Amino acid sequence: MNQTLKERWILGSLLLNLFLSVLKLVFGLITNSLGLIAEAIHSFSDLVASVISFIGVKLSAKKSEDFPYGLYKIENIAALIISLFLFLAGYEIIKEVFFHHEEKQVSNPEYAIIVMVIAMILTFFYSRFEKQAGKKLNSPTLIADAEHIWADFLSSVIVLIGLIGVYFGYNLDKYAAAVVALFIFHSGFEIMKDSIKVLLDFTLEKEELEKIKNIILKHPAIVDIKSIKGRSAGSYKFLEIELLMHNLSLREAHKIVDEIAQQIKEKVPNIDSVIIHYEPARQEGLRVAFLTDDEGNIKDFETATYITVVDITKDFEVLKNTLLKLSGNKNKIIENSRADVIVSKNHPLNFETRFSLSRSSIMVWETEKQKIEDALQEVIKSWKEFINKEGKS
Repeated sequence: MNQTLKERWILGSLLLNLFLSVLKLVFGLITNSLGLIAEAIHSFSDLVASVISFIGVKLSAKKSEDFPYGLYKIENIAALIISLFLFLAGYEIIKEVFFHHEEKQVSNPEYAIIVMVIAMILTFFYSRFEKQAGKKLNSPTLIADAEHIWADFLSSVIVLIGLIGVYFGYNLDKYAAAVVALFIFHSGFEIMKDSIKVLLDFTLEKEELEKIKNIILKHPAIVDIKSIKGRSAGSYKFLEIELLMHNLSLREAHKIVDEIAQQIKEKVPNIDSVIIHYEPARQEGLRVAFLTDDEGNIKDFETATYITVVDITKDFEVLKNTLLKLSGNKNKIIENSRADVIVSKNHPLNFETRFSLSRSSIMVWETEKQKIEDALQEVIKSWKEFINKEGKS
């Protein structure tokens, strides 16, 4: 749908510039108005630019195996070419103002004035509406084309002032033309700058990156964002993200990153693809959680009221001790502890709990010990034996 709308706007611009080129040229020849003839040439340059824009929009939607990331940047190339036409239009105005010395007598200037008023009305409204559409559709080509038509409107103002001056016997068009030419050069520079930035894979706007970061960090499974890279191509954006996640099973981690990618696409417009690479936040060491009662005695999944979480380094040093109350959804609290091992009197009997632990890649360690300190040493001893065995194999 967006592609169809883009094509319609560009086609409308093409027809508008064709109509204005013919209208200005015919009446320029009839009235012998050099300004009107110059405007016809200017509108013809707009016509050429619109043709380039139309080709750019059509080709940018094509899919090709040779261009797996799409041909979206053709839009930016088209916008870059349009910026060159803007420079050319500005140059033509400057040349007309400062280097054209031949005086021509304009006949029937009122006819030329009417033509310019019609041209101004058409270019004013079309450029404004096309620019709004370009922003809504996030199309650099539509925005560039709208700026070009706006430059045509400004140059029409110059010609109109000159014609009115002719009508009343004054010549003011040179001064106004010089000012408008500066605006045209400025528009061309902005369009060229934005196009080159995209062609060189300049990053996304800071506001967009912050919005994406906020979406990611709202998910409880995300520990941190290692890096986030974004670039634009035509109307579309591409993201590459590296995340640190709590230790999860491969299936669960994949499910979470799919959810995050979908949320980004829903909340940030024109995202073509989101590639997420995820790593476990804890690649070394061991996190052990103990199910206990109010007095710190180890219990099972059905009778435990607290969970004590302990982190152990790869050198078997105990780092911290966190106590969480098991109220409400026990499974959720246990899952969110992001433990590698749950120490309990026995395995859970409830299938939902078993499945939740399996999904989170949490191992259940059965123990006959009553106190956390004794069970902890039991786990550490077994872990040391496992590491030594792995090192010898």
